Formats: sequence, structure tokens, C-alpha cells
Amino acid sequence: MPGPGAIMRELHRLRRHATDLQNEIERGPRTLKSQQTKVSKQEELLRDGHDSLKRVKVGMHEKEVSLKTRLQQIAKHEKQLNEATGKKEYDALQAEISADKRACQRLEDEILDLMAEGETRTAQLPELERGVQRAREEAARVIEDVQTRRNELTDRLNEVHKQLKEVEASLPADVKAQYDRMLQARGEDALSSVQGRTCTACYTDITAQNYNELLQGQFVICKTCGRMLYLPE
Repeated sequence: MPGPGAIMRELHRLRRHATDLQNEIERGPRTLKSQQTKVSKQEELLRDGHDSLKRVKVGMHEKEVSLKTRLQQIAKHEKQLNEATGKKEYDALQAEISADKRACQRLEDEILDLMAEGETRTAQLPELERGVQRAREEAARVIEDVQTRRNELTDRLNEVHKQLKEVEASLPADVKAQYDRMLQARGEDALSSVQGRTCTACYTDITAQNYNELLQGQFVICKTCGRMLYLPE
């Protein structure tokens, strides 16, 4: 049976593996949120496209109403022009008719511009709709992939936890008690490897005696950072 040192090495490996698996599992919801954000953005672009087209149509309707009113005003003034009794009244009506005609020309130009803008925005809608559809399809694929991946990772994590319990059970009782206490306080950070004669957690050299104890597979705690130590394979 391997000594505590070798067991600590295996426990640290398993715990780091479990942490990596858990982190990958937790990455799934963030991935899904990112995909939903993409869908929402495409849906917002489509809504903006419809809203913009609606504003163009409303603006065009308002200008058409104004144009109709101006044309009616011109017809009224032209009728009054034929009935004018004096030059001053005649000239005033002529001026109003000219002003109304200029206003009508501006309105007609603005209506034509809005018609062109409306056609452009209408032509853009199909691509915006396709963008929403593509985003939704991609999100559906990602959801399926994430769920499948999550199930696989969960199975692997459960297996690692099972292995952890089996390896922990092999610790001597006195070592197990210290291990449980330190693990509860620090988690996987309660363990550290030794490279050369240096603790890789606090970068402090351990004593020659501690190093020899590690070589013999004994249970050793770093006198500087208090972590359980082990030698790499």
C-alpha cells in the first residue's frame, strides 16, 4: 500500500480534475446565456426594422395628408382668385397660391424620399428575419450540445468523486483526521507538490528532514504555508 505522500499526490490530482470538470459544467449556463443574448440582439434588430418601417409609413401618411390639405387650399384660392374684385386681393391670393405650390413640391419630394426609404427598409426585413432564424437554430444546437456535454461531465465528475472516496479511505486514521480538517478549511488548496525542495504553493524551501520524509512516503506539512505536501511522480 502506498504511503500518505503518494496518496496525497493522487488525491490532489483527483481534486484538481474534479475542479476542472465542475468549472466546465458551470461554463454551460454562461454559454447558453451568450447564445440567448445573440438571439435577443437579432430579435431586437428585427423589431427595430419593423418600427423604422412603421415610422416611415406614418411619416409618409402625415405628409400625404398635408399635401392633400395644401392642394385643397390651392383650389380654394384659385376659386377665390377668379372672384377677386381688386388688385390687392388678387396679388395676395397669387402669393398664397405660389407659396402653397412650393410647399406642395417640397411635400412631394419628401414623400418620394420616404417611399424610397420604405422600399429599402422593407427589402431589409427578410434578411433580418433570416438572422433571427439562424440565431435561434444555432441556440437550439448549442442547448442540445451543452446538455449532452453536461451529462457526460456530470458522469465523469461522479466517477472522480467515487475515486476520491476510495483513495481517501486508504489514508491512515490519524492522517485522515488532519486531511479532513485541512480540506474543510482550504479545499484542494490544502495540498501542494514539492519541486526540487521547494513548496510550489508558497515557494519556500522545505527542510532536508521533511524532504527525506517525503522520499519515504510520509505525511508532511509545509512549515511555512501549512499545506499537505507530496512529491511529483
